[in-house]
Amino acid sequence: MKIILFLNKDIEANITYNLLKEELLKHTVKIYYSESVGKQSAKPKDLVEVEYYEKTFFNTQVAEALKEHQITSSFEFFDEDFKTFDTAKCLNPNKPAFIEEVTAFEPDLFISIRFAKIFREEIIKVPKKGILNLHSAILPDYRGIMGTLHNLKDNKKEYGCTLHYISSRGIDTGEIINIARKKIDRSKSLLWHVVTLYPLGARMILDSIRKLEQVQQLPIKKQNSTEGNYFSVPTEEDFKQLKALGFTTFNKEEYVDLLKEFISPALSLKYIRNGQ
Repeated sequence: MKIILFLNKDIEANITYNLLKEELLKHTVKIYYSESVGKQSAKPKDLVEVEYYEKTFFNTQVAEALKEHQITSSFEFFDEDFKTFDTAKCLNPNKPAFIEEVTAFEPDLFISIRFAKIFREEIIKVPKKGILNLHSAILPDYRGIMGTLHNLKDNKKEYGCTLHYISSRGIDTGEIINIARKKIDRSKSLLWHVVTLYPLGARMILDSIRKLEQVQQLPIKKQNSTEGNYFSVPTEEDFKQLKALGFTTFNKEEYVDLLKEFISPALSLKYIRNGQ
């Protein structure tokens, strides 16, 4: 198939890509990426910290540590050394020039993983087999931004991620393909809970790619528009409620353990410079 990945340059999307890479090499693939915008000063400090380790720290200090200490790893970063597939930044997927560009590729499938832009009706029509989106929360309960945070602060026993089609009806409202669930671990941080969803999501995407080689559309379950909640950018109060339940937002030892698991067991705290 001809597949276009729409990604963000962060640890979660990068891990997911690497878990999908073996399968993607069997297809014709292009990648477009987004980079988040917005004033950091307008965000709660806890959110700024989480985003820093998801993006800036991951794309600089972690990648540099591998090179500086000559650590061998098959993990591929979205940096200047990335050459496996054609990659370009996407500022606005809904502009006519961009729609014309991707239409010329004649894509069968779009896959969106943490892409920071909203797809409108015209771009949604382009791929023959639709757009799959991996949402890092259970739908329809937690639509919008950082659903995992709200899931944790709701004092639930489980959290999860949802693979769904993107439709023109609204944000995170498309038909559900599958939901993966995990038990919440109160000893772990918010960022740990978010990152560890993506291997589950990668497996759902992998299964969907293989099925879509044989069928036009995957089995779906429609969402009830009257159910669930939509969340915007989290507030200081949201993080206060999370901490009141005993959760932390970030833990450096957990973070390094994740880097060891997905990038190289040779990584350690001593190889990674201090963050903020």
